[in-house]
Amino acid sequence: MATVADRWGDDARVEIWRDGEPAADASCVMLWVQRSQRARANPASNLAVELAKELDLPVIAVFAMTPGFPSATLRAYHFMAEGLATLPDDFAARGIGWQLEIGDPVERIPAAARKLGSAVVITDVNPLRIGREWRRDVADALDVPLVAVDGDVVVPSSLFPKEEYAARTIRPKIYRVLDEYLHRIPDPLPPVASSHREGPDPLAALDSFDLDRSVAPAPDRHGGSDIARDRMRTFVAERLATYHEDRSRADIEAGTGLSPYLHFGQIAPMEVALAVRDADVPQEARDSMFNELIVQRELSINNALRNPDYDRYEGLPDWARKTLAQHASDPRPEVYSYEEFDEARTDDDLWNAAMTQMIHEGFMPNRLRMYWGKQILRWTESPQDAWEIAVRLNDRYFIDGRDANSYANIAWCIGGRHDRPFGPERDIFGIVRPMGMGAMKRTFDVKRYIDQVRSRWG
Repeated sequence: MATVADRWGDDARVEIWRDGEPAADASCVMLWVQRSQRARANPASNLAVELAKELDLPVIAVFAMTPGFPSATLRAYHFMAEGLATLPDDFAARGIGWQLEIGDPVERIPAAARKLGSAVVITDVNPLRIGREWRRDVADALDVPLVAVDGDVVVPSSLFPKEEYAARTIRPKIYRVLDEYLHRIPDPLPPVASSHREGPDPLAALDSFDLDRSVAPAPDRHGGSDIARDRMRTFVAERLATYHEDRSRADIEAGTGLSPYLHFGQIAPMEVALAVRDADVPQEARDSMFNELIVQRELSINNALRNPDYDRYEGLPDWARKTLAQHASDPRPEVYSYEEFDEARTDDDLWNAAMTQMIHEGFMPNRLRMYWGKQILRWTESPQDAWEIAVRLNDRYFIDGRDANSYANIAWCIGGRHDRPFGPERDIFGIVRPMGMGAMKRTFDVKRYIDQVRSRWG
């Protein structure tokens, strides 16, 4: 029988973590759900079904819910658990079984594979360090092959084997092959339906988890693939046509609101891209949305995959770290502690409003995320302090924190990642691009936004 590398080694979406032939006398094909937390439009599940058809076996999806993820908050876990709670029924509709494990994936996934008698374990691709370490360690602990499928991008990340420096370098490479990869993802059924269902309710399981419970679930943002698709349809119907004009406005709802759902894999970027492609809207709107959803997002994923220090200050470009070091001793207009940032107690009403929205809602409009990060650099004693504070706040409050996209945004704000040197040289920033209140006032009604936040959260 052919090895998994023989079968899929040339597929741009496939990573082979452990090669070998499918186990003989197996009882199922196991789908390790990790980043792609959805039953539909899931290329990893489709590869599992493909192999199951050849072996005449059922497919069982397994998720290992770890109680100790770094920077874990009740907000992030609750959103994820809401989505996980829908998966037993969603997978059952495809004839795929479900099992929820509680514990470290490195221990629980190999144990589940042995107990279920899996021929192969098929999972999704995760660009973050911890996700790749999990796959490496699981591969070492397994007795059967481990294959990962890159289903949370439109264009496979393997096509960009080197670090891309800016949107302008990756954009032509993406568009050169976009038509080849932008297509609907089917939802095939395995040859043998599985009624397997095992494990606790994920929301109830949170009661025993050691989480930061001071960061409560966001009141208006609930997890799940059906909710994500409803948000997508509403955006396409009501806001996509003017997205190119309104996307930088913070005083109206202009964006998709899909970032948390993409972060947890509750909706496929392919599904969103197809809805945008097929919509009857101006081409400028479609191009603007594609730039955010495909070009910028997949540039961020490239940064996480190809830059080993993507979430560390040391991962910033050399030119940026050099100019920031030269200006590290420049006087700051104000210096705030972490606690003052965390409590939105600066002298800047706009920054405080953005931080207040982030604290309560786990969300901040895209344009304000840039301003938010730039001001942290302006108001801390060193660029290294700015980095640590921005990452800590990002990971604590944003539902889509701990993400390649949010780390790339912080890197752009503080250290010019995916940007260019921007003269003339200035205090504190050197030749890193600044962003001040003037840029915000030219983009949206600042007072209106502040009043909106204050009217809701005080």
